[in-house]
Amino acid sequence: MKSFEFYDRFLMKAVEILTTVLMFVLVGLVFFQVLNRFILHIPAAWTEEMARYNFVWLSLFGSVIALKSGRHLSVDLVVQGIKSQKAQDWVKVMVALLVLVFSLILTWSGYHFTASNWTTHCEFGAFPLALIYAAVPVTGFLLLLVSLEQLARSVRDIVR
Repeated sequence: MKSFEFYDRFLMKAVEILTTVLMFVLVGLVFFQVLNRFILHIPAAWTEEMARYNFVWLSLFGSVIALKSGRHLSVDLVVQGIKSQKAQDWVKVMVALLVLVFSLILTWSGYHFTASNWTTHCEFGAFPLALIYAAVPVTGFLLLLVSLEQLARSVRDIVR
């Protein structure tokens, strides 16, 4: 699996670091909002909007990390109920293929949605909403890479 070395070493590490940074930014934004609203009595409405947008990117990047680490939502009971290891491997191939198809649809439709909203701006007009919507095709592409890796591993397990 040396072909996935760059992906594993650099790309996934970058996603993990970016997710950590987004988490700290989210905590900072919410803290700033609470401080302004309840202590200083000067609500900063922009922080709520920025926290929402940050949360979108954070949760979608979190889904990539969850899929990569095998912590995503799955029905282990079905796979564990299958006695044959070969059959379990085939189920893993089918799951990887389903995730691959979902990722392709997510990337494709997310790209078109993002491109069609490039002229729409956020509530405060600071930047185009396409920067927020871009989280969908970016996540779709990353999920695509993860599912390709998992598919390759599953096929390798069957061939062995």
